[in-house]
This record gives sequence, C-alpha cells and structure tokens, in this order.
Amino acid sequence: MRKYRQALAEAGMRTVALGWLRGESIPNVDEANDAFYRRPAPLGGGWRNVLNLVLWNGFVLRWLWHNRRDIDLVHGVDFDSCLPAYVFSRLRRVPFVFDLYDKYTETRGMAGPVAAVIDTLESWVASKADLVLLADASRYEQHGLRPSSRIRVLENVPVSGHDLSYRTVQPQVPIRIGYFGVLEERNRGLEDLIAACTRSAGKVELHLAGYGPVAPLAREAARQHENVTFHGAMDVAAGLSLMSSMDVVAGFYYLTVPNHRFAAPNKYYEHLLLGRPLLTTKGTPPGDKVGQYETGWALDEGEAPILQWLADVGPAEIERRGRNARMKWDTEYENYYEENYAGFYAEYVRGRIAARRNDRVK
Repeated sequence: MRKYRQALAEAGMRTVALGWLRGESIPNVDEANDAFYRRPAPLGGGWRNVLNLVLWNGFVLRWLWHNRRDIDLVHGVDFDSCLPAYVFSRLRRVPFVFDLYDKYTETRGMAGPVAAVIDTLESWVASKADLVLLADASRYEQHGLRPSSRIRVLENVPVSGHDLSYRTVQPQVPIRIGYFGVLEERNRGLEDLIAACTRSAGKVELHLAGYGPVAPLAREAARQHENVTFHGAMDVAAGLSLMSSMDVVAGFYYLTVPNHRFAAPNKYYEHLLLGRPLLTTKGTPPGDKVGQYETGWALDEGEAPILQWLADVGPAEIERRGRNARMKWDTEYENYYEENYAGFYAEYVRGRIAARRNDRVK
C-alpha cells in the first residue's frame, strides 16, 4: 500500500488509508491523516474474529459515506474490505480498484458452505470491479479468472532505492540470518527457525524483527541465547536496512496454508533488491524461483531440514547466491516501480478521476 500511495503522491494526488489497529505497536502510523478502526483482535484469530470483521466492514462503509464528497476513487484490498468499498463505489459512482492479493478462505484454512459463499462473493466483486490487481500471474488460476483488459498483474516489488544503496557483505561464520515481517504462528516456520538456530549457536546468528503472535517466543529466545536478537517492530526502511546487514534472509511459507501454493511475497523481491539469498519453502512459487535462478534455497518444512542446511552451507555459496539475487534484480526489477506503480497505476487513477469529473461537469 505504501507503494501505491507514494506513486499517487508523486503524481500530485492525495490519499487516505483506512486501517485496523488490532492492538500491536505498528511503527510510523499516520494517525493525523489516515483513519483507523480500533478494536483488539488477534492476528490469525479465525472464527474468533467474525464479529470484529463485521464491525470493521461497518466502520469502512460509515467512513466512506461520511467523506463521500471528497472521494474520487476507492482502492479495496482483499475480501476484508472489498464489500463496503464496492457498495460505496456504486452508490457514489466512483471507480473501484480491487487489489486481490490473497484468497481470503485459503489464507484462513476455511472450508465448507461458508467458504463457498465467501469465494463466490469474492469472485463476484472481482467481476464487477473497474480494475482488478493480482500479485502474480499464478493468481488467475487460484481465483478462477481469465486475462482481460480489466485485470493487471502488479507484483509486490519494493521501490528500487528505498533509501538503501546496495552493499556487498562478505559472509563468514557465524552466518547471520534475518527475518523481518509479521511473526505469524505455525505457518511461517518461525518456531522451527528459532529452534534450529538456538541449537546451532556456533554456526549462526539469528535476527528477528516484526510483530505478531511469535513475538513472545522470539523475545524469550533472545533472552536465553546469545546468538538470537529480537529487534521488535520496525518500519519498512529500518527493517530492510537491518536485512541488508544479514548474510541470508528467511521467508518460509508452509503449505499448512493453502494460499501459500500461490505465494507472491514481498520477501522474494526484497532478497533480490538486497542481494541476499533467500531461505524459503519447497513447493511454493518463491521456492521454485530461488531454485531455478540459484538465488537461495528451498527446504522441506520443519526444524530438521534447517539444521541440515546449516550443517552444509558455507560462506562461498552464500556469497554466490547473493550475487545471483542482485543480478536478477538489476536485469528484471530495477525499474519496476517507475514503470508499473508510478507509471501504469498512477496514470490509470489519474485518468479515471479526470473522466469522472468531466462527466459531472457535463
């Protein structure tokens, strides 16, 4: 979302973000200009969050309607917010962009009649949106969509500079492994990563940054083990700066979440930008890509494969795969933001807003 907003700001357009502060400490929240729903709710709470989600949708619709005279376009992300965004867009006849990043039911392991209803609603809204954005071409299959002029693949590529200059790091023992992101339970392999690293103190240092349910485990591991450091929640710039000082970045996507079969995470693109090899999960799109381009390693799930990798890997191979990662960035993604976010997306929004305003004048 930061990339969309940056592109629109550069094009002279004002944006307001609607978000949900669930109780975690989140850096750089702009409470003066954005709007937030404030109700405690656990990440990954499943059915416990049903009431919260209903109330969140009500908040979104109320805020949009209250500010209706100032809104020229609505950009809704995933099923969490697509229904109020779509309803408002049709009541006010403003363009609606549906950012279909994840399949709602598959990220939550939902099945049965309720999941079928949600999938149907999600597909129906996608069929009605003025523009649908997908994070990867594989998502056509996942969402049952066909290529059309209304659908655009917009990969989750970070802004090229991000206030970082690419720097080489000479890997050495102990190997420095970093993870920056949401500290989700079970499905991201963080418990296995922590356990393997604490058992390999002479070979590895582990640096963890972020917020979420695994934070207490990370904090306790850092207290008990000198080779583990927990940095807490960090904003994107600080987190990427930390990862640029690592030898390897980690980003596991366990198939306990069906959506991970179509994972298009920012960590894949970040490891290319940083020139640091990625440690990820076999059988996922990031795993397939790091194997194909030799920019990292794809492991089976669990603690044992991580321990085996730590026993086998050496500084020379880490350095080689890091160079491959940066080469991939330089050849394919260096100008992606300028061409697709500042280019296509900002131009689309500007054009739709101008057309709507001309229609109102007529």
